[in-house]
Amino acid sequence: MEILIIGGVLVLVMVIVSTQIKKSAERAFEPEIVETEDFRLVKPEGFVHPIRDDSGYAFEAYSKDYGERDERNIWRAQVYLTVSANLDFVSACKNVRQEADKVLAENILQAAPEGEKMCLIESEKSEREVNFYEIRKIIESKKQQKTYDLQILVLKAFRDNYAGRIDELINSFRLK
Repeated sequence: MEILIIGGVLVLVMVIVSTQIKKSAERAFEPEIVETEDFRLVKPEGFVHPIRDDSGYAFEAYSKDYGERDERNIWRAQVYLTVSANLDFVSACKNVRQEADKVLAENILQAAPEGEKMCLIESEKSEREVNFYEIRKIIESKKQQKTYDLQILVLKAFRDNYAGRIDELINSFRLK
């Protein structure tokens, strides 16, 4: 009888711990304000921001879901923020255009804050036979003497599904 009671208590503890782990994992995919000393952005719902010191990116995030069929091991959406002290605005924009298979739109934003240059580039590109829609927001800061390149890659088949979240991310990305 004592074994049954101990077993029941053990099962109850396991259920409680499992529920807490699931709730914690769900919170990782909720919208989140990411703020550093240099920039601020809003990570949209459905993305996770892994905390890694060795990633090489100032910020990165991935969608919760993966592609389908041949793309089943690739996230539907990926976000990377690269910061460079040695790359000027014109060169950064030129590099993005050269990397793209097809540039869909390019817009130099006239409403950039003082001391900043800002550009949005939408393109299509292929990597290892996988087609992506890509949008880049490039900001050069004279004050910080750095160029920021926010890159968002979405599997082409899921572009419309992520349009709102991409807009939220692009519009929220600001330098301090």
